[in-house]
Amino acid sequence: MTEIFENSQLQFAQVLTQVASYAKSPEARNLLLQAQPLTKPAAVTHLLDETEEGTRLLERSLQLPFVSSDSLLPLINRAQKGLLLSADDLEKVADYLRVCELLQRFLYREKDLVPILNSYGEELQLFPKLVEQIYQSIEHGQVADSADRDLRRLRRQEQELSQEIKDTAGKLLQSKNVSQSLQEQRLVEKDGHLTLPVKSSFKKAIAGRIIAYSANGQTAFILPRKLDQLSSEKIAVKGQIEAIEAMILGQLTATVYEESHGLLRNIDVVAAIDQIMARARYSRELNGKRARLNQTNQLLLRGMRHPLLKNPVPLDLEIKPPVRGLIITGPNAGGKTATLKNCGLAIMMTEIGLFLPSREICDIPVSQQIFSQIGDQQDLDNSLSTFSAEMTNIAKIVTHAQSRSLVLLDELGSGTDPDEGAAIAISVLQALQLKGCLVLATTHYSRIKDYAVKHPNYRTASMDFNADTLTPTYRLLLDQVGQSRAFWIAQKVGMPKEIIDQAQKVLAGQLPLSSSTVVLKEKATSKIVKTHFCKGDVVYAGNLEREGIFYALEANQTLAKIFVNKQFSVIPVKRLKLRRKAADLYPEGYNLNLLFISDWQEYKFNKDLNRGSKKAYKKLVKHEQEVKSNSSKNS
Repeated sequence: MTEIFENSQLQFAQVLTQVASYAKSPEARNLLLQAQPLTKPAAVTHLLDETEEGTRLLERSLQLPFVSSDSLLPLINRAQKGLLLSADDLEKVADYLRVCELLQRFLYREKDLVPILNSYGEELQLFPKLVEQIYQSIEHGQVADSADRDLRRLRRQEQELSQEIKDTAGKLLQSKNVSQSLQEQRLVEKDGHLTLPVKSSFKKAIAGRIIAYSANGQTAFILPRKLDQLSSEKIAVKGQIEAIEAMILGQLTATVYEESHGLLRNIDVVAAIDQIMARARYSRELNGKRARLNQTNQLLLRGMRHPLLKNPVPLDLEIKPPVRGLIITGPNAGGKTATLKNCGLAIMMTEIGLFLPSREICDIPVSQQIFSQIGDQQDLDNSLSTFSAEMTNIAKIVTHAQSRSLVLLDELGSGTDPDEGAAIAISVLQALQLKGCLVLATTHYSRIKDYAVKHPNYRTASMDFNADTLTPTYRLLLDQVGQSRAFWIAQKVGMPKEIIDQAQKVLAGQLPLSSSTVVLKEKATSKIVKTHFCKGDVVYAGNLEREGIFYALEANQTLAKIFVNKQFSVIPVKRLKLRRKAADLYPEGYNLNLLFISDWQEYKFNKDLNRGSKKAYKKLVKHEQEVKSNSSKNS
């Protein structure tokens, strides 16, 4: 049983990816990527109502106030871990809450236009005191002077000390005694101090403390005694400033921590609104129309365009009671499978709240389950044939399908004897219609076509084909039975006329039984060439569906040992295909045993032991002691 939202062949995930690209927050994008079709009509109606409200805003060019939560979640997580938030971090929190307030006001103002969106806005918590505290205490990414009565005085004092240091240093540079001792006439900052670049030979001539030397030792960077005292005063003042700033930031961070639950709830609410607007933007981009819902398995598509194809041919389709199924026929590559997918996507898109890219309003049944059997479902791991794998899925579908299930079946009954395959397919279609399922199936079999024509609960359709250009038009023609056009296509692509004529006779019941008159002369017997594998060859293991490295043949010569995912596996030789020869990959004399090492740490350790490494030996002794110690504890 293949549920539609787990089936990549129907490309539902690609539709979700497109919708998610219209979201602005990471939370909304993730939720949209994981969206699953809803099965209750009331829930689907609510989603469509939400999307419709979003489109109303877009049609009126009304822009919602919005800020991404990209940077907010990490800040809340830091606060919850007890880490201090910076002034810039706190401003981001306040800005986000301010936007939440603007968003709530906007939705309230438009509540008559978007009542559902307004109900989301009412769930937003605004925390006005927190916002006010942050904006009063933080300005331009730093703690404001007004945040503490001593802060302004201390910062002014720091500025005055900085200026005094510069003035004093300038006077020192102008002093003749000092200037003669300098490598260059400028101040150099070292370790947060303004120093004089003094020639090392004159370092004792300057009263002060040596902070550092140049790389070549020719220059000593000296902090003069006069500047040293001023610098110490400045450092002390700076420490007081930082202590006050840390206290204020700590208080605000604590408040953010206390309100973190509400802040996270706001992120969820904004993500829900963002989801709705993403669905609305996507629907508007497709020029989508809201579908009408029903619970009677009525499917009416009016100019439905496949959302993932460029320049798709619009699909017109109608299934309504008492008809509960559609059997689609026509040539290969004519669009039958695409039609199945288009129908499935139309229902899925509706059930996640999207409008449909259609010419007119479509009627969509709300399905409780959606099953599909499309394309090659061959199960290689269980060694099942294509037909066996198909029947395995079909059996599960027939078992679990209900009256409100959608079932999509591609080339039902193919892959086996046509008569037997058609008989099973007709029986499956009969069982599904008795359950009341909505069924869409494709086929080439004439017996299935006849069944659909005669059955009152099934309708036929054919994919149109242009006989002049030998190309499909991809248009669905209802109430018609299409031809596979095998003879026509074979003739157009160059099949000899005599074979076409013979095939028509076979179709009429005349089997070609003429014997060949060609006499074959015996030729030298040719030997079957078997692939010879060498150690180190890169091979493909068909039953594992991955590449590995060939190691050696087993004793019976029918099994081979290969190295896959850092471990050895024994594989039948007939399952191996040579991808790249070892001789082409490695230089002559290369140690191929290195290719089969699963634990390089252990390999290196043993190698070090073998070459007499003391470090490795000590590590071995330590390990043995630990083992003995653990053994004694356990005993």
